[in-house]
Amino acid sequence: MAFRPSLRSIWTLVAMAAICYGLYIWAEYSRVVTNRDHYEEKLIAANRMNNALRALAQRDAGGGEVLESYGDPRIDAIVGQQFSTITTDIASFEEKLSSANPNLAAVAVEMLIEAKLKRGDRVAVAMTGSSPGKNLAVLCACDALGITPYTICALSSTWWGATDPRNTWLDMQKFLNDSGIVKSRIVASSRGGLDDNAKGLSATGRIELAAAAERAGVPLLESASGVMAGSLWWKTFKAASPDQPFAAYVNVGEGVASLGHAENAQLLSSGTYRQLPVRNWPGRGALHAAAADGLPVVQISDASKLSRDYGLGAPKIPLSDPGRGDVFTSIKYDLRVTVTALIIAFGALFVLVRLDAKYFRLADAGVDPETLL
Repeated sequence: MAFRPSLRSIWTLVAMAAICYGLYIWAEYSRVVTNRDHYEEKLIAANRMNNALRALAQRDAGGGEVLESYGDPRIDAIVGQQFSTITTDIASFEEKLSSANPNLAAVAVEMLIEAKLKRGDRVAVAMTGSSPGKNLAVLCACDALGITPYTICALSSTWWGATDPRNTWLDMQKFLNDSGIVKSRIVASSRGGLDDNAKGLSATGRIELAAAAERAGVPLLESASGVMAGSLWWKTFKAASPDQPFAAYVNVGEGVASLGHAENAQLLSSGTYRQLPVRNWPGRGALHAAAADGLPVVQISDASKLSRDYGLGAPKIPLSDPGRGDVFTSIKYDLRVTVTALIIAFGALFVLVRLDAKYFRLADAGVDPETLL
């Protein structure tokens, strides 16, 4: 008797398994890499940050000698020595290495877009000397999107930040502005640290921070407390742009004048906020004043977490090249192939069920279907 395919036949089941496995392999190998939204702007920002790092590395800013060498000149440019006269607190080296990744600028692009910012907008950006990499990522993202950042920086630094008193973040930003690599408006600076007035630092460190502001030709904001500093920062921001209100407030790092209190860094994770979450804030800073005025807030404080969330990978030496990471691309299945494979598989099953239905009808008529297999 000729072979009849049936779900009750072992050879039919083997054939179906082979067909379905072949269809699975076909669909699996149909995956393609696709660019995510705003791919071009992200790539521009990452390349700009990479160029800025190289320019900083080639610049002689510390009297000719390199204080620390990590095996990549781009890292040496913005990851300073652990201790100096303007160092305020402990920090993680891995966090500073994550901040130096040029692809972090692409993450900043995504966060600024989430805040509904558009070309021609102005944003108030609070920075610290602790996070040169994150500062640079935000400036490059703004540049790629056609947004003008107005910045105030708390100059002192935690470990491995802009800790060289001869080469503070303000010196780096001014150099990048003067070179035309980034475009930003430096509004003012402060000493940073405890109460935003570098309390606890030596007289030498305090003098060096003031000298950095004077060297850049930037006003030095001074306050008696962190809360007063926050109020002064926000007034200074608004006075710098009287003809056009800011479209968002961007906080980079954990400056006390911006956050209002050091503990607030634990209460507000990195992200974009249309409204601040309800928290028992121990203090309120410029960030809260901006939110009270109705501005969206972009918080960029934890580069390591952002790297994990956006697929930038673990910190490494040397740094990644621009364009690497899930923030740029995603892997998707080719829907034409997967749908076709699905139709074939279900079609084959449908045919077998239809054929077996005939056997059930024969059984109802008193014929043993086993004799037909």
